[in-house]
Amino acid sequence: MDDPEAASVRAANRAKTAMVWVGGGPPAGMLPPAGSATPAKGPVACGPVQDRLSAARHALARGLGRLERVSAGARRRVDPGPERSGRYGGLWDPPETADAMSLILNTTDADTFESTGRADADRLAAHVPAGGTALDLGCGIGRVARYLAPRCGLLWAVDASPRMLELARGRLAGEPNVRFALCVDTSVPSVPDASVDMAYALLVLQHLEREDAFLLLEELHRVLRPDGRLVVTFPNLLSDTYLDAFVRYAHTGEVANAARARMYTPEEVARLLAAAGFDAELDAGVEIWALCRPS
Repeated sequence: MDDPEAASVRAANRAKTAMVWVGGGPPAGMLPPAGSATPAKGPVACGPVQDRLSAARHALARGLGRLERVSAGARRRVDPGPERSGRYGGLWDPPETADAMSLILNTTDADTFESTGRADADRLAAHVPAGGTALDLGCGIGRVARYLAPRCGLLWAVDASPRMLELARGRLAGEPNVRFALCVDTSVPSVPDASVDMAYALLVLQHLEREDAFLLLEELHRVLRPDGRLVVTFPNLLSDTYLDAFVRYAHTGEVANAARARMYTPEEVARLLAAAGFDAELDAGVEIWALCRPS
């Protein structure tokens, strides 16, 4: 058995290698996408689309309290069964697509929902090699997967909510290369080891207890190929937007809500990613974007 003290030392040494940038965008040395010698680029969206994406992000942060209360109400409507045995699946049980959109992005405007999904897919596509396999952790109803799937050989759509996966199956019925998998607590047993070229979780891990979020990072490490890439995002506690949300949570008792968002600092994200076995480069704005590779 591995010596716990030695393992702790190795984790600390990995953490020292983590790099953090705070500012307007990734540095010129950002990790290159898999199979490419060129640096990864920032968001492809521009003009009205980028404005809409930015507005949606801010609306999402501002509406966290309402979003969490809606999801808590959905949780109370769930009839637990074997398929919902995980601790998180029953927290996200939208009756209809519009309810799912509200839970995912705090909007029921279809144009905003689609344009932000397309913009995020554009940003992620650079990290998927031709014919490669991608994994969308917390896929919801396929906001991003709908636009990334045509650029992949295979895309795993993974969610803890059976209802979200049901809606995603309908929404992605025209994409024959999409496979669906249920995430149970902190594992995705359907996905084989070292089989994924690029995995991503966009504002997903924040809805788990920190310890569970860390275990899911380790699970993503398991499914990634040695030269794979991981893109994850977290709400940045150092931003005014999410600090305001944190204060509002504290004053309104949201700590009792299991689906609430947990805010992180860039330094915390860097340390946790390193401890989970990743080398990471961070772009910290309102959200923290982390581009990672197995160390």
